[in-house]
Amino acid sequence: MIVLLILGIVILALVLLSLIRVGVQAEYVQNQWEVRLLAGPVRVTLFPRKKKKPKKSPKAGQAKKDKPQKPPPTAGEIFALVKQLLPIVADAAGRLRRKIRIDAFYLDLIVAFADPVKAAMNYGWVNGAVGMFWPLVEQNFNVKEWRIRTKVDFTAEHSIVNLHAAATLTIGQIVALGVRVASQVLPILSQYKNGSKSRQETQKEAV
Repeated sequence: MIVLLILGIVILALVLLSLIRVGVQAEYVQNQWEVRLLAGPVRVTLFPRKKKKPKKSPKAGQAKKDKPQKPPPTAGEIFALVKQLLPIVADAAGRLRRKIRIDAFYLDLIVAFADPVKAAMNYGWVNGAVGMFWPLVEQNFNVKEWRIRTKVDFTAEHSIVNLHAAATLTIGQIVALGVRVASQVLPILSQYKNGSKSRQETQKEAV
């Protein structure tokens, strides 16, 4: 009975963990970017990063010895590997796109130019670009909240852009997609690695 209870708690914990959403939040305000990693309620700033203290240079006599370098793969081998991986990557990108949810997308854009005529032309171009871009976003992603506002200012000299965007997907979706991709990619990489080893052994025997 205790074993079943523990097993039930573990399964419940895994289910709850799989529902946690992770993703990225980006903000662009006053010509400065800020990018954060989202993991449930946790926010970790990725950019701008804090400056790290310079590392101490290794003491004399502690320098690492150069390891013998392996011969680089040929262009034909690289092309064959890419040709095998490309359909898998394309399929994974399509599946990932359908799983990503845009939790927030707020864009405020004030178009300004010293010349009123150019300001009006740029304003029209911006609205046209938004009209083409945003329907594609809504067709390919699950958009939860969004707002796009554009204005034109004939008195200012510089345009102003403020952006706040956040996109997430669940840990369960990431794991499921990762397992699917790994099951397809690992056999290909293993075959490529074995072929590379056999090529190196053949070269050594020839020498």
